[in-house]
Amino acid sequence: MSPDVRYRLEYWGALTFASLSRLLPMPLAQFVGAILGQLAFSVVRIRRQVTLENLHQAFADSLVRRDLIKIGARCYRNLGRGMMEFCRFPWLTQKRLGKLLDIQGLEHCRHALAEGKGVIILSGHFGAWELLGPVFALNGFPVDLLVRPQRNPLADELMSRHRRQVGAEILRVSRMPRGVIRSLHRNHVMVILADQDGGRDGIFVPFLGRLASTPRGVARFALETGAPILMSFLIRQPGGRHRMVIDSPLRFSPSGDREADLFQILQIYTQRLESYVRAYPDQWFWPHRRWKTRPPSAIVSVREHLGGHLEFRGDSS
Repeated sequence: MSPDVRYRLEYWGALTFASLSRLLPMPLAQFVGAILGQLAFSVVRIRRQVTLENLHQAFADSLVRRDLIKIGARCYRNLGRGMMEFCRFPWLTQKRLGKLLDIQGLEHCRHALAEGKGVIILSGHFGAWELLGPVFALNGFPVDLLVRPQRNPLADELMSRHRRQVGAEILRVSRMPRGVIRSLHRNHVMVILADQDGGRDGIFVPFLGRLASTPRGVARFALETGAPILMSFLIRQPGGRHRMVIDSPLRFSPSGDREADLFQILQIYTQRLESYVRAYPDQWFWPHRRWKTRPPSAIVSVREHLGGHLEFRGDSS
């Protein structure tokens, strides 16, 4: 089958599925999503081995394999729930959003925008991360989302259309850094997820017991524009609801050494993300090959030593 035919079949399948899912009440849609996620983990086994290997590396000292399998299964069920929630974006309003989640710290974003330098909302593939855009857009903030394109261009456009329908604008990674800097100069909220493998151009920082290549862009944008960074995470709650936490601006001490400053910002971020992942291990995106890029041996001993001396200095009050 040619890629063009496969892309079209995937697109029409996704569009049909999304349309049908909107006919279900939200609790039932989340339940169906959980079942689909469980099937993906237990039957189809999509990236199951990657998930279990990542979990083993992170928690082998404290959890046995049976526990890791349970976390992996809950992770996939949560991903299924998130997929169903995403399908309903075109019908999402501020009133419906209010029934779905509680927000803590939105005033931090308002105060930070008053500085006129834009705001970087820094998060990860954690909890219901796709709701970050709708939360800010439906609360009246001009928001741009930095996204990686999907391999299937038709599916990619479908996802972008869903995001735009709640008021968020899409910025492709390929348009970095100019697009991000332009967004911040326009005093927009720029949402960035920086927890995927950064490749050889990334900065290696300790994360869940291993050095992980982390994209340097978000730290670079903050240093170059002076835009404040606010870390934000959405945590799934019982009963199909969510709790969104927006921290006060990230504070760090510039050293004058650009590489050291980039490392410091990214390490504060990864420490904060790690605290959430350890508290809610089933809510992070374990199927991703986060540690795919391995660090040069010269970096390992130095960075693993430094990692224990940096602390998160923001708060969520």
